[in-house]
Amino acid sequence: MRLQDLKTDPKDEYLQLLRAAIKCLTYPEKYFAKVLRLAINKLGTDEGALTRVVTTRAEVDLQRIAEEYQRRNSIPLDRAIASDTSGDYQSILLALVGHED
Repeated sequence: MRLQDLKTDPKDEYLQLLRAAIKCLTYPEKYFAKVLRLAINKLGTDEGALTRVVTTRAEVDLQRIAEEYQRRNSIPLDRAIASDTSGDYQSILLALVGHED
């Protein structure tokens, strides 16, 4: 299979999963920054995706992901999380991404 073949049918579920896996393996910070953007920038936060990325990425990975998030979205990840969440959930996510008061 050639790279061009992966772009032939954007609605093919198998190819969507394959493209996501390739992106995750080759540019994990870009992939996870996109997952976070999609989780935060929609009507109602996708708490599952947001929690999964923040809690499963190592501190070093999360720092690179936060840098990539800011580069691509022009807003720091901690500010995006703070504006889209509240309460204890917000506090734990901000602590995990290294936000300092």
